[in-house]
Amino acid sequence: MPQTLADVRQKIDSLDQEMIKLLAERQKLVETAGRLKPSQDTAAVAAPHRVAQIIRERRSQAAEANLSPAVAEAVWRSMIEAFILLETEVNKAKHPHTS
Repeated sequence: MPQTLADVRQKIDSLDQEMIKLLAERQKLVETAGRLKPSQDTAAVAAPHRVAQIIRERRSQAAEANLSPAVAEAVWRSMIEAFILLETEVNKAKHPHTS
């Protein structure tokens, strides 16, 4: 267990690096999903029922892992919002002449 503030910060930085790798992997999957969904289908991209399901599941998983469910929800909502924007762009780029 880290003993000093510098040790704690170093451990956080290490965890952040791992999270970046996981987010990059998630991004590739989101981009693939954007290409697979019907072109210009904003409802399919936003998928509000899927978002609600994910939030419920992540809150539950967070509680089991001793992570604040509120923190998990805030992180996932922010991440999902950013990835929906990216997926929308990927989906639009699939057929650039349809608007």
